[in-house]
Amino acid sequence: MKLPIFNPRETPSRILSELEPAQSVLPSLYAREAIEKILNLKNSELTEQLSNVSLLRRDVQWIEQPREAAVLILLIEYESTLDVVFTVRASHLRHHAGQVSFVGGAVEDGESMIQAALREAHEEIGLDTRALEILGELPIYHTITGFAVTPIIACLTAAEWSSQQLKIDTQEVDHAFTVPLAFLLDHDNIYVHDFEWENNHRQYYSVTYNEYFIWGASMAMLRNLDLLLRAF
Repeated sequence: MKLPIFNPRETPSRILSELEPAQSVLPSLYAREAIEKILNLKNSELTEQLSNVSLLRRDVQWIEQPREAAVLILLIEYESTLDVVFTVRASHLRHHAGQVSFVGGAVEDGESMIQAALREAHEEIGLDTRALEILGELPIYHTITGFAVTPIIACLTAAEWSSQQLKIDTQEVDHAFTVPLAFLLDHDNIYVHDFEWENNHRQYYSVTYNEYFIWGASMAMLRNLDLLLRAF
């Protein structure tokens, strides 16, 4: 599959808050309880509410027969904040080397999406998944590399996270780090990038946190979470 070659940091961009003025956000919007609420709505309720929300579903174009994949959006719950766990992919990988991503990968035969996400988290960073609380799933996102990705959101308390003895698989991952969810979803921190590729208009979102440039499918999934939280 032919992929665009470009530097995502250098693509012209605009701040989301200038394009899409948002109402001030209450701290409770980014609480675990609020996330659980939107992820556990009945299908009929969700469909009705989503009619006015433009969720991100794909990157550039649909793939006729995408491979199923799952990622784990792991939230660390502190007293008044939630942090999101990311990884930096190993530099020698064929695709997305050195990029920031969630743990995850292709679904194996006989696995559910949750089972795949948890297996990948254990394989990639040595996460002990027994203490995880699964909050639910976000809508499927289709990537440019031909995957239909189901984001699984799960939560650990800060104490449970600090007791983890992570074992990074250096064949897949360089290291893991965390970012406050409120920072990731703050419209003053989000940039919208546009460019043309093979007669298609492409748009993606990015956030820079310290030395980390978070963009692409990972930010699209977080953007969907933000849209859902604001919608409900």
